[in-house]
Amino acid sequence: MEISREEEALKAYVKLLTGQGVSARMLIQREFTIIRLSAFLKDIPCAGNEYRQAVDRFIASIDTAEIPMVLPVVREFFSFWVRDIKAIAAMSQAKVFNGNVPTVTTTQDELFKQWYDLDKTLMSSAEKAVMEAFLSASESKGFDQAAFKERMRMAKCLLVALRQVPHKQSHSYRQMVDRNLPLFNALGTQHAFLSVAREFYYFWRGDMLKPQQAPAHGKSQLKTPAMAMAA
Repeated sequence: MEISREEEALKAYVKLLTGQGVSARMLIQREFTIIRLSAFLKDIPCAGNEYRQAVDRFIASIDTAEIPMVLPVVREFFSFWVRDIKAIAAMSQAKVFNGNVPTVTTTQDELFKQWYDLDKTLMSSAEKAVMEAFLSASESKGFDQAAFKERMRMAKCLLVALRQVPHKQSHSYRQMVDRNLPLFNALGTQHAFLSVAREFYYFWRGDMLKPQQAPAHGKSQLKTPAMAMAA
């Protein structure tokens, strides 16, 4: 019987985590997460956008209290699912696969204060450039006024929080997203926040601030990196 992509990826994922000393209890928890996710991955194209859409459907099907625990798992599993050996090796070297659930170091009261103080928070010229680029991209998507305002506020919240991150690395960005997630869980907008966070990663990193090359032979100007499960 032919093994499915999801089953093959799960075997490789479990093998690597076992080799790195992840506890049996944590392995069972992560296997259970991936088995549930796999129901949403079945028969979809092997690509980043399709994976993110499947993750969105999966997250919408679970209790919000589970989200902080499943996010690291679905992010890690992506590279196994698309069989990206280089990405797996890089994450392994960076000790990403430690089996630990991220701890929230900011209280919910502190997160709410930061959220409501955003209008009084000044930004640097570089931060303004990031926000202007994100604003332009958001305007082109036809959001209604309330959704547009919410998106921009979420992006600014992330950008201010990311001041604490010294290097623009994906795992640092993910940690900051997870750190702020309890605020949006409380507000009931966690799915919108995760969607914004995925898009905003490329603006924060600077990809969307660089002039894009002219399209060749009718190809689109910019391809979002398929391997980025930033949030």
